[in-house]
Amino acid sequence: MTAKTTATHAASISRSLEQLRHDIGALVDSAARRPSANKRAALVDTHHQLRLLGHRLNDALGADARPAPPEEQP
Repeated sequence: MTAKTTATHAASISRSLEQLRHDIGALVDSAARRPSANKRAALVDTHHQLRLLGHRLNDALGADARPAPPEEQP
């Protein structure tokens, strides 16, 4: 993947995440105004999906982390 492609993907993901935050905010507001079992289920499902994404990102970030070299002994 080129730097330009990566930047394009990052920008697209950023826009999608902004929309997702807006959509989740609307769902949370709606559930707060008129609680229902269906809205709660939607909130739980959304939370679950976000946790899975978070785990995936954490795994990807951890894969790049290299352990520090051992300290030299005198």
